[in-house]
Amino acid sequence: MEFKLDKFQEEAIRSIYENLNVLVIAPTGSGKTYIAEKAVEKYLSEQLNVIYTTPIKALSNQKYNDFNSLGYETGLLTGDRAINPESSLIVATTEILRNMIFTDDKRLEEIGIIVLDEVHYLGDSERGTTWEEIIIHAPKNIKFLSLSATVENKIEFLDWIVSLRGPTELVESTTRPVPLDVELVATERNNEKIYTIKSSKNNKNKRTFKFDNKFINHKKPLLSNQINYLDNSNLTPTIFFYFSRDRVESKARQATSTRPKQENKNELKKIFDEVFINLDDEEYNLLNLDELYWMWSRRIAYHHAGLAPIVKEFIEYLFLHRHIDILFATETLALGLNMPARSIVIDSPYKYDGIKTRLITQSEFLQLTGRAGRRGIDNIGYAFINFDKNIDTHWYDKLFSLKPSELRSSFSISYASILNMTSKYEVSEAIELINKSFLSFQNTNDNYDLENIFNSKLQILKDLNYYESGLKQKTLTETYRDTFIPGLELIEQGKELEFYLMFLCSGLSRSKYEFSIHEKYENMYTKFIISQEEINKLEAFNNIDTRTIIDISWFSVFNEYIITNNLEYVLNKFNLNIGDFIRTAKEASELSSKLYTIFNIDEFNQINKLFNNKLIQKTML
Repeated sequence: MEFKLDKFQEEAIRSIYENLNVLVIAPTGSGKTYIAEKAVEKYLSEQLNVIYTTPIKALSNQKYNDFNSLGYETGLLTGDRAINPESSLIVATTEILRNMIFTDDKRLEEIGIIVLDEVHYLGDSERGTTWEEIIIHAPKNIKFLSLSATVENKIEFLDWIVSLRGPTELVESTTRPVPLDVELVATERNNEKIYTIKSSKNNKNKRTFKFDNKFINHKKPLLSNQINYLDNSNLTPTIFFYFSRDRVESKARQATSTRPKQENKNELKKIFDEVFINLDDEEYNLLNLDELYWMWSRRIAYHHAGLAPIVKEFIEYLFLHRHIDILFATETLALGLNMPARSIVIDSPYKYDGIKTRLITQSEFLQLTGRAGRRGIDNIGYAFINFDKNIDTHWYDKLFSLKPSELRSSFSISYASILNMTSKYEVSEAIELINKSFLSFQNTNDNYDLENIFNSKLQILKDLNYYESGLKQKTLTETYRDTFIPGLELIEQGKELEFYLMFLCSGLSRSKYEFSIHEKYENMYTKFIISQEEINKLEAFNNIDTRTIIDISWFSVFNEYIITNNLEYVLNKFNLNIGDFIRTAKEASELSSKLYTIFNIDEFNQINKLFNNKLIQKTML
């Protein structure tokens, strides 16, 4: 071993070898992954299997590659991809593991430990329930190694884990392996030179926040000046974080336009050709590779969820192998991927979270700054945040404390989880288990509400004959899409491919897009709405506040794709990013395969084949 273990790593590994559950809270880049690797080594040597879970597919892909490079025969399960599913070590998304637990998958019988990476995702409003369900319902003999960088109320979280899983060791470190210097930067109106208003390394400068008239002259630095400053100060590679895809792209173009080609052109061209040489002209143009290569040849790139997966993977490869100096990215880059830089810049701390525009939280700030500082390369990491005169100075003080936000439960009860629980437990046992959620643990006086929701939704399922219909029950328990309920009332009426496509689209993840329905399909859609309204009446009668709402936004897009078989035309017609299309097409492909297995309706198989083409499925794995 080439490096000396930190004390917290030694403690965690010792606890793992003592067969304890372990909760590790330590900064990004501090070496939590090494602890997980030792847990894998320990349990595999004892002929016990390991499941390593991550919150996002991109991180699962990265961990799969990492463990393979360490010499382990590794499986990968991410919904749209299944590689070596019977391996002793499986990397999976948390939804896959949750489904394995509820279906009593035989592979669980041999599992010694589950690694929950980025366990603070438990607080995610859309997906956090999955983490709680895993911790609550996993077989009691399985140990847990939970990893996170951002949990302020760690003792409360630990006590909850202990109440469910038994003896659990909390191992924590507040020391970053690469110290972080956080700086609030600005320029004066008549002078473009960048200077520091406040720095985390200098506590004496707090008096500067007693703003007087001279601070009226502060303004945000120009992008060109910031890049020059970073280049001249030897602070690259740098990640510029923006909370908008459009801003990420426009700023990357702006930066590239004044930057000369770099010396690694031949090496870049060789790598580029290895990955993209087999694309035809149409696919090449759809991926916008001419413009992207123009940026990459100048050591600049941008990264966001609207890019095709193969392009994102290639950019991540270029950045990790030091072919990129300046990367413009949205916050998705900060979610666990191993993409460290010497410095990061936050252009503006305002973000739109789907409901409102707000300032970023302390935990979000820690996630972003966690990219700054490369272990074994940098002596210090730098995080720059641009000055904004409209922000209260006390907010900056909190941010500079580098403390995470509290982890709050987002636990909810779905129809699918009720069906799964009542197939495994008596109703009284199931209610007892939901009362063991982290939500209940944090709000001990509100258990009545959870029980009420459970009983109400259980009654609705009975009224809709879900316990008598094996197909209905199977659809919800195997897909976990409550939004299928209205369509399931109509499934036997379906005769046309368009109906099954509409049904499929009602189960896709909620879309930020809204596409109109062609009048030809309005009668078909009206049937779904009528069915939804009937279910909503039952929900209202049973005092369910959150109603089942179907969203078939992608029907028009995919139907047009079926008719024209022309992806470029479809993207232009609906003003879509290719990355959003491919990501949703992969979800539709995965879901249509499950529906074909459940119903044996050939139209679902036809839809599945529609998305089984080279561009949609292309990956660097």
